[in-house]
Amino acid sequence: MTIGLAFLGGAALGAGAVAAAWLAWERRRSRRLGRFFSHAAHEINTPITAINITTLNFLSGVFGELGPDQAKWMDMMREQVVRLNGMVGELRDLIHLMLSRDLVLHTESAVPADLVEEALAAVRRDASSAQAEVAADLPPGLPRVRVDRGRTVRTLTSLVFHARKFRASGDLRCTGEDRGGSVVLRLEYAGHFIPAEEVRRSLELLYPASQAGHTLNVVGLGLGVLRAIAHHQDGDLDMQVAPDGKTTLSLALRTES
Repeated sequence: MTIGLAFLGGAALGAGAVAAAWLAWERRRSRRLGRFFSHAAHEINTPITAINITTLNFLSGVFGELGPDQAKWMDMMREQVVRLNGMVGELRDLIHLMLSRDLVLHTESAVPADLVEEALAAVRRDASSAQAEVAADLPPGLPRVRVDRGRTVRTLTSLVFHARKFRASGDLRCTGEDRGGSVVLRLEYAGHFIPAEEVRRSLELLYPASQAGHTLNVVGLGLGVLRAIAHHQDGDLDMQVAPDGKTTLSLALRTES
């Protein structure tokens, strides 16, 4: 071996060692940042929980009867606390996906109709509200699914918030279908036309970071986080937009074996 080849070989080994050390350092840094931001999100949840409990106590009459106007605003506050709590949960999941890389799911057997009802109960307003309602129209006999219940309910709730923001008119409709191996829950609404490329991009994990001004088709942390969580449960999340603007958000859940 010539001196030149020996030098190049040593340089390559040295560069490899430096690269390996840098990667190890970067992994440790990402894990530490992940633990820090996960802790921060957990701490944010503490006052949110206190506000939610207080709001529910007001609405249930623990502190006396509320007038119609007071009840309306308290109901709106309850819904927005649910939304805030969901976004914090999604933020924690994103941290565990991208920094800590240690997202852990707690799956259980669940009835699809129960998941839908739990999600809709969280966003159901008083009858006098002008907010769009969601009609659940699931066929009977859908098979049980194996999911992380809390995250699935949170995903369904986030989809309702998304649909409410981008609907053009009318109420929302939730349907279901047994596809053999999975149950697909669909949220349908009359929205605005979006080009297919933009629909595809809106499902990307970091879509809210796109440089598209205020034209982004996004609510909260975006559909990409919800889709990533669905993938971790062997499911999927999709969106389809027809030329007339009719929009369908589809959440596929793995059926119980």
